Amino acid sequence: MAKATKLNHLIVETPDEVGMMAKVCSAIADEGVNIRALCAYAEEGKGHFMILTDDNAKAEQALKSAGFAVSQEEAVAVELENEVGAAKRMAKKLADAGVNLKKCYGSTGDGKMALMVFSSDDNEKAVRTLGIVGVGE
Repeated sequence: MAKATKLNHLIVETPDEVGMMAKVCSAIADEGVNIRALCAYAEEGKGHFMILTDDNAKAEQALKSAGFAVSQEEAVAVELENEVGAAKRMAKKLADAGVNLKKCYGSTGDGKMALMVFSSDDNEKAVRTLGIVGVGE
């Protein structure tokens, strides 16, 4: 069974330069904040990060103090069983409900659970959809 939660994740924009990931992660870690999930890519001379932490307010302040452009954006975090097909079932339920995903990234480990983070055209509907019908079914 999936557990979906509406929350905010951080959106960080940096120059596309060597070492930016190290600088972003250092600013967060140096404040004692844990990164739960991260997506990063470079495009048109800029670095783009989507980051979910265990303390977004503290991480945001640390990043701003380090000179980064940072904001928070509403997203949905879904805890899924870390097994083949879990993301497929989640995506199918959202598609069947007419929810259009805009951004999606995730994190897994050696544990039994995986974390997917996404934003959509209707985050409230996504949470209702995933909360009413278990993704793991």
